[in-house]
Parts: sequence; structure tokens; C-alpha cells
Amino acid sequence: MSELVYTFRLATAADAEALQAIYAPYIETSITFECTCPSVEEFRKRIEERVCMYPFIVCEENGKPVGYAYASRLFAREAYAWAVELSVYFAQDFRGRGLGRVIYKKLLDLLTLQGVRSAHGKVTEPNEKSDKLHLAMGFRLVGVMDNVGFKLGQWRDVAHYEKILGDFSCPPAPVVPITELDPEKVKAILEAVE
Repeated sequence: MSELVYTFRLATAADAEALQAIYAPYIETSITFECTCPSVEEFRKRIEERVCMYPFIVCEENGKPVGYAYASRLFAREAYAWAVELSVYFAQDFRGRGLGRVIYKKLLDLLTLQGVRSAHGKVTEPNEKSDKLHLAMGFRLVGVMDNVGFKLGQWRDVAHYEKILGDFSCPPAPVVPITELDPEKVKAILEAVE
């Protein structure tokens, strides 16, 4: 039996079908507040919108996508430019293997390189595994929004986690788009053995 090899790379629009298939089962859970699964074309559009600015990382097992994580701007207004929200999804058979920590570390390292100052995770409660992931990665719980979503017949709370990535003692430089980072530095982060 050959050893499993996990690799990490930046996503492209060509990953839409595989990543949509990973995401689809989550529609039937409260983990996402999306209630209808996006089409492959919609998923492709989402990838294309994100990859020009922020990291969108794919985890592969022996060349097959098994999970992904990405960053999005936390809020749209200009002054929020240095704060991002993170999302991570793995195929059902790949949850609980520690891959969430590995991909989150790579995502956070890339965001720090870009000049992002804070990363945020929103977790629909209850979700003990996601709570543990955020705490293990150095996030702190900054609050819980009570009853902000209704899914699967219940009102759902959302926990808000935050991790500080940069210095707040001075005005920030603009965030560097992922496409403008030194490709060798990006490659080193993606290929680092965690």
C-alpha cells in the first residue's frame, strides 16, 4: 500500500467541480447558512472573484482535491481592508485528520505575508470541532451572535473568533494581492511540511 501524500496549492477556476462536490454535503448541515447548493458555474465564479486578491488553497491527496480553505474580506467598506474572514471545508472522509490545522496555518502565513492584520472565523453553534480548531490555531472567541440564522428547523447561534496577524501601532500599508506576492515565498509556504 502506498503512502498517502497531501499537497497544497492555490486554486484555479478549473477546480470548481471538485470543490463544489466537497461543499455540497454541507448544505444539509448547519455548518453553512447557505440553503441551496451553488451550481458548478456559480462556484467557479466565486473562485475567480477570490483568487485575484486572497489565498484560496486546495488540499490534495495523491493529486485529488479533498479540501480547501480561503479568505474573503470581512466586510465590504474600505476601512475593513485589513480584516478577512476564513472558510475551510474538507470532504467528509477527510475530516478529523488534522488537515484543517495544516491548511489554516498555510492560509494564515500567506495572509500575514500580504499584510492582513486580523483573521476572523464564524462558527455556527454547536460545532465543537471547529471551535477546537480555532482555539488551537490561536484565535480567541470575541463573541456569540444569538439566533442569527434559521436552518434545519432551528434558530442558530454563531460564534465569532479572531486572530491578530499584524501590528496595530502604525498605519498599515495596502494589502498586497496574492497575485503580486513573490511566487517563491508563496511556494515555500504551500510546500512547507507542518
